[in-house]
Amino acid sequence: MTKQERASVGRRLRQQRNRLQLTRKQFAELAGIGAGYYGQIEAGAAQMSIDTLIKISRTSRLSTEYILFGSECPAPDISSLQLLLDRCTPRELRLAEKVLQLFLLRGDFQERNW
Repeated sequence: MTKQERASVGRRLRQQRNRLQLTRKQFAELAGIGAGYYGQIEAGAAQMSIDTLIKISRTSRLSTEYILFGSECPAPDISSLQLLLDRCTPRELRLAEKVLQLFLLRGDFQERNW
């Protein structure tokens, strides 16, 4: 990764951290990485491992693709999912929502009162 690419990654991370209204120290703590190291990543002075990228992605709620390249994957066609949901009863819709939230939130799911 070039210095310019690292700087772009750092800019995207700083913008998102600011949107989340977190200090570098707070963000690094939430991500489980050192504050100094995270500051170097934001400044474009350090590269990160895949493990660190994943931690930062989860904490920032940004895709790894966006962090690295500044673009997102195209949105998937959800029309087949919509057709299935259209045939559900209200009870089935609530259950489908809970299953999807469990899948997406994993550990956060236990904190909710279902």
